[in-house]
Amino acid sequence: MGTGRTLSGVERVIERFTEHAASIRERFHGDESFREMCGDYVETLQALQRWEASDDPHRTARVEEYRDLARALETEILAALSAPFPWYGR
Repeated sequence: MGTGRTLSGVERVIERFTEHAASIRERFHGDESFREMCGDYVETLQALQRWEASDDPHRTARVEEYRDLARALETEILAALSAPFPWYGR
């Protein structure tokens, strides 16, 4: 996973959940699976944006799929933030 992907991922997650900014940063820097989740989230948002701008006949279905995926990732991110931090892995 590239640095650009992860940094933009954490920034987008913080942008979405500003009230959890400190927890997001802490989890991001100490939890690889959380970093991957952030990267998946930003990739999903980017794909959603591309589909929203598309003229493809499948646009509506794809937009809904990516919106659903973004919501699911948001739920997963919030669940990770409320779970105990895996300090043993540091």
